[in-house]
Amino acid sequence: MTTTLTIRGAWSAARQNCAPGCFSYHASWRLFRLAGLKGNPRWHGAFYRRALDDRQPSTALVCGSSDETMPQILTELQPDIQITVADTCPTPLTLINAWAKKTGARVSTLRSEAPQLDGVSGAFDLIVTDGLLSLLPTSADREAVIARLAGLLSEDGLLLYTTRIAGPAGHLEYDRIGRAGQALTAATWPVASAERVQLARQQLRRLSRPSPFTSPDQIADAFRSSFGQVHLFTRSAPPTIALALHPAFLTGRGSLCVGIAATQPRHP
Repeated sequence: MTTTLTIRGAWSAARQNCAPGCFSYHASWRLFRLAGLKGNPRWHGAFYRRALDDRQPSTALVCGSSDETMPQILTELQPDIQITVADTCPTPLTLINAWAKKTGARVSTLRSEAPQLDGVSGAFDLIVTDGLLSLLPTSADREAVIARLAGLLSEDGLLLYTTRIAGPAGHLEYDRIGRAGQALTAATWPVASAERVQLARQQLRRLSRPSPFTSPDQIADAFRSSFGQVHLFTRSAPPTIALALHPAFLTGRGSLCVGIAATQPRHP
């Protein structure tokens, strides 16, 4: 079956490939991204352009990718770059492979889970990852994946990490709408009705994932043990119209986009 790069195509790919734990997220991700409700690499486009302005990397590792957005951005900035994408779920890899086949982009994919990233080998000129640290449950896991990525980078390579930090309200904008949408999506999980209902209830009742960081400086500090140079960039302006209209931004309590550019990796 041909994978189409549409909302329905992404949903169909998730139905074929996802485990219960990530189905609701991946099946609804494209809709939320296109609606401007959920953070994604496009929100950090200015940071990527600035960081790569005086560089021409020939090889890149994308560590974790919900769909083809990140490799798409990299090829826009560096058309001839060779990209490796590692993710634990087949769904985003399926979408990325479909996009690469359609565009002719030089992309290879493999299933690999952080922080170990088994099967991934470098050295890469560039490593890019968006929001990865927020997905890891412990500080030890976060330290381990940063060290692992540093070990995969060339001596003069560059690591770019992007994420968002919640504002004073304590949670990211549209969190409740996101959970409701994922609960509705769970009702389309291709299993028995009782299992779908259970999954939908779990999504609706699921607490927001707490961020491991409360300030940009904490994020920068997390990278300093594995990199000699760590530069921090922040953006407080809302990246989409939907966010600009959210009460948090209207009252000056919106989330903050954060970018880390790390060089001089300390190889083990």
